[in-house]
Amino acid sequence: MKCSLIISVYNDIETLILILEALKVQTEKQFEVIIADDGSNKNFVKKLNEIKPFFPYKIIHLWHEDLGWRKEVILNKAIVASNSEYLIFIDGDCIPHHQFIEEHLSLAKKGKVVAGRRVMLTEELTKSITKEMISSRKIHRFVAIRVLLSSFFGKVRHAEESIRITNKWLRKIFLKERFHDLLGCNFSIYKQDMLKINGFDERFSYPGIGEDTDVEARLNRIGIYCKVERHMLTVYHKWHKINHFGSEKNKVFIEDNNKNNISKTPYGIIKN
Repeated sequence: MKCSLIISVYNDIETLILILEALKVQTEKQFEVIIADDGSNKNFVKKLNEIKPFFPYKIIHLWHEDLGWRKEVILNKAIVASNSEYLIFIDGDCIPHHQFIEEHLSLAKKGKVVAGRRVMLTEELTKSITKEMISSRKIHRFVAIRVLLSSFFGKVRHAEESIRITNKWLRKIFLKERFHDLLGCNFSIYKQDMLKINGFDERFSYPGIGEDTDVEARLNRIGIYCKVERHMLTVYHKWHKINHFGSEKNKVFIEDNNKNNISKTPYGIIKN
């Protein structure tokens, strides 16, 4: 195993199937998949158990009871359950490009976080994505043109992320280095570096904001910085309504960790 791909999910089996199809056609084959399930319903679990045997890679399904938003809890369990030394994190609403894992591994370095961006799909585009499009590796060609066109009408934010630049010389010419802004839906890190901060702070019990910002801040305090790699590490983010309920409460925990200069959270994998 070169890496463990950790997918945080909740109830959306249809998008997860598309993600699993995208992983089937990855150019890098030596990986395992850990599905970090924050309490999906019985239908989700039943369907997942039915389809798991049809994929050519190892799938570990971690589930806990639905007691509200506990994404950080199940992600910590996924870190512990992983069987490789390198971890890649995506969300269950993000479909990876077929070179996604290969590109993350090519940039892996101890003492560094690698962070990608996401291509934001419109509601119409989201409904147009099919398994056949993914399995034939034609999704990027289909999405990029439509996202750029939609941007002219103000329907898509950050449409430039649909442009892929993988040539190292062109990247040096056109891209500026950025060392901040970790996105929880697309980042990778060595397991030993994640364990140095004791994983995710499990006090974050609301969606929308906080948990990825907190992870980046705590890593920075021990000298591990986030290198943002734009126009590669591509994921296609499914359209859905954004829920920021409870974001203000999450900010309290960020401020608490910042005020007390916390790097290794006492509310993480090992409780203190």
